[in-house]
Amino acid sequence: MSTLRPDLRSRSIACLAIPSLALQCELVDRPGLIGSPVALSDEVRSRVTEATREARHYGVRVGMTLRDAVALCPMLTILEPRPALVAKYADGLVQAMEAVSPFVEEAERGLVFADLRGTEGLYPRIEDLSRAIFVGIPPALRPQLGVAEYRFTAFIAALHAQPSEVVHVPVGDAAEFLADAPISRLALNTDAVEQLHLLGIERCGQLAALPRHAVEAQFGYPGGIAWLAARGQDTTPLRPRPWVRERVVEVVEAEPPLVSHEAILHALEQMLGRALRHPMARRRFVRLLRLRAEGERGGLWEREQVLREPQGDRDRLWRLIRTQVEYASFPGPLTRLSLELGALTAESGRQHNLFSEEQIRRREQLDEMVRHLKVRFGQSPVSRVVPVEPWHRLPEHRYALLEYDP
Repeated sequence: MSTLRPDLRSRSIACLAIPSLALQCELVDRPGLIGSPVALSDEVRSRVTEATREARHYGVRVGMTLRDAVALCPMLTILEPRPALVAKYADGLVQAMEAVSPFVEEAERGLVFADLRGTEGLYPRIEDLSRAIFVGIPPALRPQLGVAEYRFTAFIAALHAQPSEVVHVPVGDAAEFLADAPISRLALNTDAVEQLHLLGIERCGQLAALPRHAVEAQFGYPGGIAWLAARGQDTTPLRPRPWVRERVVEVVEAEPPLVSHEAILHALEQMLGRALRHPMARRRFVRLLRLRAEGERGGLWEREQVLREPQGDRDRLWRLIRTQVEYASFPGPLTRLSLELGALTAESGRQHNLFSEEQIRRREQLDEMVRHLKVRFGQSPVSRVVPVEPWHRLPEHRYALLEYDP
């Protein structure tokens, strides 16, 4: 357990990292493989994407074909990726960080940041903070925790930490701590990193020694941000989702697995009804729809849609869900369905275009008129022209008339 000195001001950001998350998830799920040579293949089972230390000892490397890997290590165990399993443990990491802070950002699966400002009274020592985070994470995942004043420093600290341990970097030690970090860890594109390598700049300390104006002149605004990060002064803020706690989640375990789109749509329709009857969702509007389907063999299908206008009408929400599902390609028979109604709000508003108020006003008048006509005649008497095959040589095949239903 590493605590450099008790400096509460340097505890603004915590970073929880699990390198090789997909492989670690498989080892947690199959503990009998721990300590043996194991490799994870890509989806088409052609190349190695991750390998354990025991496999690397025999020469197995990422990017190697499976045939070459087995030739080097005949006792190698090759596992197929299971995105659903990874998503399950990745959600657990987010929940572990939410236990200590309400402001959490999942930068990617296996990499989670938390804003620690205001938690000093709850966790006066670094050991208290790490204990509260690690208690919700299986030790076999080998989680690593970094704590620092700024985001990039906390990220590098997490990568330097030993499994189930924490590295705390005070403000005054950040520049020295980052000096040997590779510049490939910075938020620079590949071309910029290659250009810096050609100039002989491979470490953050070398980049930080350059004048800021020279770096910005060559690489623009991202170069200036990277220069600050290399000096331990990264100003990139966290981007937590404010709607995480304001949500309703419905989950269905399918036995036998769902195969047809009709069965999936039927299950989702029932889930939507239950979600809207939830006390938290009553008389409230939805701004986020998230769908997740897990395949029988660990495959994962996910869709997320942020609604421009908050919706509380069941029919409109169902049309949005049905559109996402009808032509989706699922990873085989589905054993688990999840529907999330997020960013619940008590207000219903429209996000208008700032530059066409008159056009919006006319469109609203048209929509209102069509709704009245639909109530009177039972169907919309207005149609809209939709381009179908604009390149077709016959004009009548280029467009189609569809019912206008606002």
